[in-house]
Amino acid sequence: MIRIPDKNDFLNKEEYYSTLFHELTHSTGHEKRLNREGVTKAVNFGSDKYSNEELIAELGSAFLCAISGIANKVIDNQQAYINDWIEIFRKDKKMLIQASRQAQRSTDYIMGVN
Repeated sequence: MIRIPDKNDFLNKEEYYSTLFHELTHSTGHEKRLNREGVTKAVNFGSDKYSNEELIAELGSAFLCAISGIANKVIDNQQAYINDWIEIFRKDKKMLIQASRQAQRSTDYIMGVN
């Protein structure tokens, strides 16, 4: 089950969908879906595994926003969110590429693409 605030609690519908897409991407990590460690195991806030899962979710949201045609309306917020984790990404130079691959797998899963 995915829980987010009511659509009326967001500044606009694009922010609502951006948040929904972020949480949908997290949901694909469930062990019966794509089985990502950042979802299936307990991880500490701010840890590398936590940060990696957040990056996957935000990239997945960005991909889904682009598919939906709303990317330009939420891109500044997405950039700001990713910037919050930038120090952890600098520790692992491969993290962005690996997370992008996982985000694409998640997007494909949500869109029903094999």
